Amino acid sequence: MTGGRHPLRTVLIAVGLVLIAIGSAYLAGGLLGLLPLEMEQVRWNNIRIISGVAILGCLMAAIGYGNE
Repeated sequence: MTGGRHPLRTVLIAVGLVLIAIGSAYLAGGLLGLLPLEMEQVRWNNIRIISGVAILGCLMAAIGYGNE
């Protein structure tokens, strides 16, 4: 039950959790050698960008949960 949570907060939580899952899965796959993971040059699959996606997801979910 959302307990009177605004729908935008619910969307923030859902999108945040999806970003956490995507970022974490790609990072794990890259570290295991299953997916390309650039360590030197700035590209879309750079380790900093992939980790940043997971961190953004954490922040979005935290904002969505607020004071619950």
